[in-house]
Amino acid sequence: MMKSFVEKNDRFVQRFFEISLGLSTWALLTSPLWLGFLYPEAVVYMLTFLTVYWSYLAFRHTYGLVIGYNKHKSELKIDWLSECKKLDFSELPDKKTLPPSLEDVRHLILVPLVAEPEGVIRDTMGGILRQTFSKKQIVVAFTIEERGVDKVKSAVEKVMGECGHEFHDYMIYVHPAGIPGEAVGVAAANRTWGSKNAVVDLEKKGENIRNYIYSSIDGDHIIHPQYISRLTHLYLSSDNRDNHYYSTAVPLFDNNLWRVPLMMRIEASAVTMGVLSDWIVTKKTLKDTFSAFSISLKTLIEADYWDVTLGVDDTIFYWRAFFAKGGKFDGLPHFIPYSADAVEGRSYWESHKSLYKQLLRWGWGVIDFPLSMKGFLKDKRVAFSKKMGWFIKHIQKRVVFVNIVFLITFGFGLVTVVNPLVKQSNFAYSLPDIMSTILTVTLIFLIPGTIYRFKLSGPIPKEFPWWKKLLVYLEGPLIILNLLTFSFIPTIEAQTRLLLGKKKDDLYFTPKVR
Repeated sequence: MMKSFVEKNDRFVQRFFEISLGLSTWALLTSPLWLGFLYPEAVVYMLTFLTVYWSYLAFRHTYGLVIGYNKHKSELKIDWLSECKKLDFSELPDKKTLPPSLEDVRHLILVPLVAEPEGVIRDTMGGILRQTFSKKQIVVAFTIEERGVDKVKSAVEKVMGECGHEFHDYMIYVHPAGIPGEAVGVAAANRTWGSKNAVVDLEKKGENIRNYIYSSIDGDHIIHPQYISRLTHLYLSSDNRDNHYYSTAVPLFDNNLWRVPLMMRIEASAVTMGVLSDWIVTKKTLKDTFSAFSISLKTLIEADYWDVTLGVDDTIFYWRAFFAKGGKFDGLPHFIPYSADAVEGRSYWESHKSLYKQLLRWGWGVIDFPLSMKGFLKDKRVAFSKKMGWFIKHIQKRVVFVNIVFLITFGFGLVTVVNPLVKQSNFAYSLPDIMSTILTVTLIFLIPGTIYRFKLSGPIPKEFPWWKKLLVYLEGPLIILNLLTFSFIPTIEAQTRLLLGKKKDDLYFTPKVR
């Protein structure tokens, strides 16, 4: 009966969840004002809890970072091609989805492009060419947005004219502009166009789709030489391999890290360390796709590619596969990295503007909340425990984590604005001191964060002047500034747009600078 209600009232249910998340965010964000007037004791208890919870998150993040980094270094020391060759296919799990032999394994790597210069394309292809895994088992497919086709296609043809013979095959597609219903400015439609055409062409050539592992990378991604070998080993040794996506836990943004302004560097490092830590401390069943990931090509087809109508591609594919598999779809990480570009503009201010627009686009990923919640109501195959786990994860990620730094920083001050008597109350008298003490102790976690940041990103360039090197060391504490600006305001804007029903179907493409 519930399923029937959702189907009959799809638009109402969709808007209910779109509005409810935005309202929850604004209710929490403004709680020091309205709750400080109605029930100030509750605000004091909430701020105390959030302060303690923030300290717990800092500890958990540091723990995940340490363990994750050690896994990263361990995996880099292993010769993964040799490990692949040691696999006994007669003993590997899930025989019905297993290629007959290592020589039968094929990789389809899709590279979506918009306006990337030739230098970016060469760097990306250089990473693929340096793979330890046989290039004769790799197919590279480029899918190019029509609006940038003149320069980009000629650059791709030039690069592949020099190295295309080293691969099993390569393909070039042009995604037409203006297809009705498609969102503009995000890679979902472009990826779908290229992937569908690649599958058709592979089948025409008599290729066995069952033997293909599909990887989607961005146009600026430079994969580590062991990336494909490690992916192959993880894929072949995993049970129910069609029910997993495979992703690196180490997305580095070090192509241009030391060239970009301070805030871009802070954001890039925070994403790297956050993703690495999160793979350790979060259950794999509650992790959605981010940026580059790999899956069985059969799973890509079964999930019907991406949703081309939405301005999001990273997380939304996860939910399409999740419901296609009845909730039995999760991620498996490896720790071999890829390198990408940190956000960079042609000037100092253009860099900041570009970062804001990219984070607004990422913030639009909030659309996964109404889509997933609506799917939970429809699909009875998904276990109730997983539904509840994801609901809590959504609230943590989209409501609590977004607002926590703002509330800890300004919450008590806002309470005293609407209710000055709170300062004189017994229950709130010592709150500022308690919060200050806890947050001061929490600062100790900036030390390992700074250490591991340099371990992941590499040393400061020697040519940096002394004052610039000093600023780099101060970037750890300045992450708080980032959390109150670039990691906060664009997310609030995206949720508010969704709350008001102002859909974004023309999103920002982050340009690559060389």
